[in-house]
Amino acid sequence: MLKKSDFIRALGHGSFGSAFLVTEIASGRQLIWKRMTIVSKEDRRMALSEAEILKKEQKRILSLILGSFEDEGQFYILMEYCDKGDLRQYINRLRKLGAVINEDV
Repeated sequence: MLKKSDFIRALGHGSFGSAFLVTEIASGRQLIWKRMTIVSKEDRRMALSEAEILKKEQKRILSLILGSFEDEGQFYILMEYCDKGDLRQYINRLRKLGAVINEDV
């Protein structure tokens, strides 16, 4: 398989998978790879279900879901990386700086 990204660091681990920050080689942009191990049909069903839920909830979670794929027993969900943290962290940082917060920020 052609290498399409470079690993930067692990972001976190949960009961069903792990999240990693990677750099897409072609564009240079940073992405999140959420990786889940698939060892059974139930694992595959749960991974596909999570990908569908994330796609449906994109507006609420404020992170663009770029796609998903399966490779060598692993299921990946590719997500936009928000380098300023989640929305709450970003708003709190702006408030500490005394910035005016509106929809254009």
